[in-house]
Amino acid sequence: MESFLQVVQMVALVSASALCIYLIITLVKLNDILGMLHKDLSEISKNVKPVFENLNVVTEKLKSITTKVDEQANLFKASIESFKMLADNMLEFERRIEERVEEPIIRVTSILGGLVDRFTSFFRRPQTPQ
Repeated sequence: MESFLQVVQMVALVSASALCIYLIITLVKLNDILGMLHKDLSEISKNVKPVFENLNVVTEKLKSITTKVDEQANLFKASIESFKMLADNMLEFERRIEERVEEPIIRVTSILGGLVDRFTSFFRRPQTPQ
């Protein structure tokens, strides 16, 4: 029985040694993988910096363009408001001219109409036999 225990202890020691060797190999591989990952991430970060800088430049240009578009839109809006005000002023001017000119013209035409009616009625009078 003692030899059986020694055999079991030997098998356990060999198994533990094999497990330790396997863990060491696995950790070395993991260390290599982490080293490659670190290298890849450092390359990516090195290449991403110019992209972010270009993105910053593009963002600034878009802000500038947006500001200019807003300014042009405000100018266009002001122009449209000016045209509307001009049209309103023209309509008001036309209304005032109609008020001032229409009444005297109506009076003159009614006077002329009355004169023409009297003149025609004078000539249309029945002729009395003589």
